Amino acid sequence: MSCAKVAIVTLGCPKNAVDSEGLGGLIAMGGHEVVGDVVDADIVLVNTCGFIDPARRETVQEVLDLAQLKEAGAIEGLILTGCLVARSAEEIASSLPEVDALVDFAAYPRVAEIVSAVADGMLTQRVHGDPGARFDPAWWDASMAASPRLRFGHAPWSYLKIAEGCNRGCAFCSIPLMRGKFRSRLAADIEGEARRLAAQGVSEISLVSQDSVMWGRDTKEGGLVRLLRRLESVDGLKRIRLMYLHPQGVSDELIDTMLASDVIVSYFDLSLQHVAPGVLKAMGRWGGRNRFERIIGRIRGAEPLAGIRSTFILGFPGESEADAADLDSFVNESDLDWVGVFTFSREPGTRSDVLEGQVDEEVARERSERVAVTGEIAMERRASSLVGERFEVLVERWDDGAGTWSGRSQREAPEVDGEITFTVDEPLRVGDYVPVRITANSGADLAGKLER
Repeated sequence: MSCAKVAIVTLGCPKNAVDSEGLGGLIAMGGHEVVGDVVDADIVLVNTCGFIDPARRETVQEVLDLAQLKEAGAIEGLILTGCLVARSAEEIASSLPEVDALVDFAAYPRVAEIVSAVADGMLTQRVHGDPGARFDPAWWDASMAASPRLRFGHAPWSYLKIAEGCNRGCAFCSIPLMRGKFRSRLAADIEGEARRLAAQGVSEISLVSQDSVMWGRDTKEGGLVRLLRRLESVDGLKRIRLMYLHPQGVSDELIDTMLASDVIVSYFDLSLQHVAPGVLKAMGRWGGRNRFERIIGRIRGAEPLAGIRSTFILGFPGESEADAADLDSFVNESDLDWVGVFTFSREPGTRSDVLEGQVDEEVARERSERVAVTGEIAMERRASSLVGERFEVLVERWDDGAGTWSGRSQREAPEVDGEITFTVDEPLRVGDYVPVRITANSGADLAGKLER
């Protein structure tokens, strides 16, 4: 068996990033070397996203770019994993002959063997696993017991997956088609992984899943609050961040638990999607403007400096100009820290793909752009209101050219939100936590100065 150098390219969401680190651990345990750059690799593994059409186009372009490297002899093999494989393996196999192997979730435990077969030119089939069988978190925990995640980089933060799949049945969402029904990881497995990460120097973890508020309801281990209280006791963790909160599960108990904790940060990643009642009903979503304003108002009333993020979809079937205007007004008035705006994408296999009242693509795009501009103005307004405040910042990066450090407070999630840049008069290290007084903002980003 050849020992190959393997680079892993991750597309899509943080859940995929966690899967990539798990695959990296399995590949390394199988005798291969995982490298950080494609230019150093013999084989490239692309962990794909299949959520919406732009993500699929990104995957195809990535594969075509890598195929050119393969044709030029810069790499020897090309493997695809992830959601797009689970959703469209046979289609990819026929349309992208440059790909040597397509590895579905069910075959993840055998990924090192498949890498060996590609490296040795002994591959007897291209599609591995059982596309359509959905992701099973049992393989994850069994694999982690034998080969811990191979963390990419040495950041002082990490994602930690707490569940897989979703039961909500939102009309626009293709996640159940790829990831299946909601299944919680066991609390002991989650805690064990958190302790391993802390032992590696991780001080902040972001808990991720497709529907975090549902954790534990299927395993009878209790609700999310019980898990949070268990994780609070992990030595070395200074911050626990919750991601992907369906508003229906954001109870007063959860809010109070988060705001009262010294470890769970006051950051609320609310998946609202829209505010118009008719649109939400067609989406299969819970809530409405009044309910959402109550949740946000309760958080702000108890902790004015809490970070609140949400995402919205414009152009869903049946959406009227009045509906879009209502959402635009909500974004302008709701005092959100972070706003993400997406244009509706028709996804085969979802209920929304066949709904009547499909909105013209150009109209949907114009509405998205309009609300996105409103969101940018609202985020900048919120950021400017924070000038003069003092935050504890996790030090993450030094910019030698600018002579500044950057990092995040409790109100910024990694990779998706802004950052705080600041000046210092003393040496610092990545991973330090320091007090920073905010002196200015540039758009939604903040700038400040270290203040002991």
